[in-house]
Parts: sequence; structure tokens; C-alpha cells
Amino acid sequence: MQSPLVVIGKMASLTLASTLVWSAIAGFSDAKAATNRPEPAIAETTVERGQPVEVAQAINTILLYNTGEFTVRVFRRGGGSPLMNVFDNTRQILRLDAQPATLRTVQGQDAYVSFGVFDGRQVEYASQVFDKPGDPAGGFARLLILQGQAGGDISVIRVEDAELVEIFNVPSGVGQGQAQQDNLLVFETPTYSVRVFNRGGQRLMNVFNRVTNVQEVNGKLATVANPIEPYDDAVSYFSSGSQNNQSVQYYARYDLCTRETFLEIYNSNNTRILREGSVGVPVNNIPTTDFPPGQNCQDEGERPSINDAYVAAVFGGEDTLRRLKALGYEDAFLDSSSRQGNFINAGTFSSEEEAMILVLRLRRDGFDSRLVFRDVRFR
Repeated sequence: MQSPLVVIGKMASLTLASTLVWSAIAGFSDAKAATNRPEPAIAETTVERGQPVEVAQAINTILLYNTGEFTVRVFRRGGGSPLMNVFDNTRQILRLDAQPATLRTVQGQDAYVSFGVFDGRQVEYASQVFDKPGDPAGGFARLLILQGQAGGDISVIRVEDAELVEIFNVPSGVGQGQAQQDNLLVFETPTYSVRVFNRGGQRLMNVFNRVTNVQEVNGKLATVANPIEPYDDAVSYFSSGSQNNQSVQYYARYDLCTRETFLEIYNSNNTRILREGSVGVPVNNIPTTDFPPGQNCQDEGERPSINDAYVAAVFGGEDTLRRLKALGYEDAFLDSSSRQGNFINAGTFSSEEEAMILVLRLRRDGFDSRLVFRDVRFR
């Protein structure tokens, strides 16, 4: 991206349009600048007669991505500290305008954090970064909007996953720090984001409801459950929480035999009220000390190779399937063969990257699409 020194002189009280500032400083593509033009959001700049103005200087973009609702950019001017822009694509306003961004750990992951306002509330905008060597985009990003509560608790107002990462130039080591190494089990279900991690020698759990934007479990102690049928060969971490003012227990389980990862929630009567399998590829760093005693799944014979384990899944029924086929996704079909539940299979791949390309294309076409990982042994 070119960042020219724009000198405007010998003019009386010239006002620079905010669109020029956005296209020059924010560094978006021409197409994005046209659609995301924050004309009401950036204060106009007045230039006095004969006074040169440096509109863009040595801009170095660290991170640029779009979640659909927000466009996020972390950058430096010259050799300065990181700054952050957050543009609300829905309301066409600039939520953050070149605010200082501090790199720190947020919910166990490296993140660039800036202070700002969201719907009249003082909040933190945290852009988590996940370095993924070999990923064509260079890595993954996620935007969290957080608000502090009494007693030091943090309320999660919004969580927005990147749909498209345009620039990923984070410094080496960011996104793969100690916080990442401390993750024991991290996965997502259609409703929840679940994380079990180690901090100071203790196992802790986070459970975030991505539908209601409520953090149902926030850094609470997680205990390794005793193996009982039918989970004899599963590592099960459980923690306590509440739903609708009722006490509940959350179980994050990983079955060593089936390689299945899922979340279960039980009420105070020990009745299961939810069971959801993971979507996407879980992060699994479970130590062998947490394995149930006597399990021997690791001693089984050689497993069949996985040749089409990555699925571009679309959530919907017959009407959605008809829309898909009308738009040219002729091979899509209703798939009920996966342990993750029923969905529309828009394509299967041996490569995660190829599957994710189709997922992003489906999202751009307006479908609720996600990457599903499944083992061909279970079909």
C-alpha cells in the first residue's frame, strides 16, 4: 500500500473529505472503500493557508480482517505503537479511530486491545490473533467486545469471527505464545465456544454462548471427572455455572476411542439438557495424566486414513438446499451421517484450506456455513 505524503498548501480553510482519509490511511481495497465509506464517522480536517498536512505517513498494516459486521485494522504509523480501527459495517460508523492498541492475553489468547465506546458503554475491543503456519491467510482473527463488571468480572458483549483475513502481518510469536500452549481443550459447537486451560497449575474452564453473547462460565475451576459409562474412554472436564437462575454442570468431553469432542450440560437433577458435538477442528493438548486409567484405544490397530474429513457444512433444511442448488451448488445434499448432527453437505475435502475456501464463499452468498471435521471411520 502506498502512503504518500500529501501536502496541501496555499489554500484557504480547505476541508478534507473523510473518504480520502479512509482510503489513504485505512488501506482497504477500492471495493471495500466504496462499500464501507464511513463519511459520518471521521472528523473533518481543516487546513489553514500555507500549512502542510501529513495525511498518511509510513502506514504499516499488522492485521486487517472483516467479520461481516465489523472491519478491523491494527496498524502502525511510522515506528510508533500499534493503533486500531474498528468500522461498523452495519451502522456505517467508525467505532475506533486510530486508538492505541496494547498486546496482551484475552481469554487465554494473544490479542490487540483498545478502549472505546459501544452503544453508550465503555468497552474494550480485543482483536484475538491465532497464528496458523501453513494457512494461506497467515492466520485467523476474532473480535471480542468486552465490558468490565463489578467485582472484576468481564462481560462479553459480542464475539465476531473473521470471515476474511486480508492481511496477517503479526510479529513472530504472536498468536503462539504461552497462553496458546496452556490450552488443554478448545472447541466450538453450533452454540458454544468451550475452552479448558491451565493457569498457575489449575485447570480452568470458559464456556461462551455465541447465540446469546453470554459468558456462562468464566475462568472457573475445572475438574477431571471420574470415568463412568458410557464415557469410560473419555477425558471429561466439568465445571459449574447457571442458566436461567438454575445451577447447571458443564462437561467438556473428548473420547479417546472415537476422537469425538462435545459439550454436555446437566441440570441440578442430573438430567442432560444439552449435548452438542464440535464443529471445525478442536485444539487438543490434553496431558496423558488426565486420561482415564485402563483405556487402551491408543493400542488399537492402524486406523484408516482420512481422505475427506473436512466438510463445508450449511445449516438449514429443504428450503435452504433448494436455494443452494439454484445458486449452482449442485452437489449439495442433506447429510445425516455425521455425529455432529444433521446439516447440508456442500462439499468434502481432504484439505482444511480447500474446505474453508468453500465455507467463505457460502457465507458471502448468505448461508450459515461452517467447517466440520469428521472421521471417515464413523460414516
